[in-house]
Amino acid sequence: MKKRMKWIACQMAAVMVAGCTVTGSVMAEESTEISEGMFAWFLVQAYDDACSINGGKTDLWENEIEGQSAEEWIAETAKTYTREYLAAKKKFEEQGMELTEEEEELIDTTVERYWNELGYGRYYQDYGITEENFKDFLTNSQQVSRLYTDASEELEKNITEEEIASYIDEHGNLVEYIAVPYTETLDEDATEEEKEAWVDTDAIYEEYKERLEQGEDMEDLIQEVSESEENQELGISSSYSQTASETLFLDSNTSLSNGFKAALEEAEENEIIYFDDEAQYYQIIFVKKPLSADWEGLDQYRENITILIAIEKFEDQLREWSSEIEIANESELIGTDEIQAMFE
Repeated sequence: MKKRMKWIACQMAAVMVAGCTVTGSVMAEESTEISEGMFAWFLVQAYDDACSINGGKTDLWENEIEGQSAEEWIAETAKTYTREYLAAKKKFEEQGMELTEEEEELIDTTVERYWNELGYGRYYQDYGITEENFKDFLTNSQQVSRLYTDASEELEKNITEEEIASYIDEHGNLVEYIAVPYTETLDEDATEEEKEAWVDTDAIYEEYKERLEQGEDMEDLIQEVSESEENQELGISSSYSQTASETLFLDSNTSLSNGFKAALEEAEENEIIYFDDEAQYYQIIFVKKPLSADWEGLDQYRENITILIAIEKFEDQLREWSSEIEIANESELIGTDEIQAMFE
């Protein structure tokens, strides 16, 4: 649920774009207080991140996270989020920026929808987080979005081909694949029309697998899949496009399951892998291919990768701003020794 709240904020910020000028000047050292409710919000986000790294709640308090106890890591991460929140707020004010009336209305609508109508607020209120804290977080997310928008053109303009190649090498995998959805169960009371339309997609997957094992070429099969309208109607897909027979999967791609990403990382190049993706209800045949700088399909990804690199550069800039922030009332906030009790 907390992940969904992060998503809501990101989606809301993404559709509210306006332009002002950011000078890029380094922020002077600043001493700023944070309310208990806002710090509790960041503690909840840090706790959620700790559980993700730990693989769930089990034994969280017995395990270390990145060389720290879970309590220490959560506390320090929440302080990092707090400093970034304060830094973005101050930078936004320094540049004389203001949210538009449309942006303010959308924030209010989002608060009403998720905090009140859908009842998400009742979960956060247990931690002393208020509706106003949630609104402040959404407002800050929009401020960050505006700061990025103003800086993005200059950031993107200065990104080199070497940086793009380096990003792909670090974050990407070149893949040929065929993905076949699990066979849908046919209800006992299905109509004759539904019975006639029913297709055993598991059998189609086994057919592709058998043909590959008998020596057929993977590229020929993925092209065959892509050119079949019947396959498309069944949800069967492949990596084939007019540009290339491979597709580039980036680790930022949220449509990929963690299991598939792990299998992709472990796979040897040019080896056919059969992967049962239970999380996405797909059976996948894939081959990881070597990636060269002159790969013919790169152009279709260049713009997106340029944006991802620009975002990373902006995040570095935000961290630089936040390093100048001192949390004035840090000693009054929830301490490390109280965090386990807070979440139990």
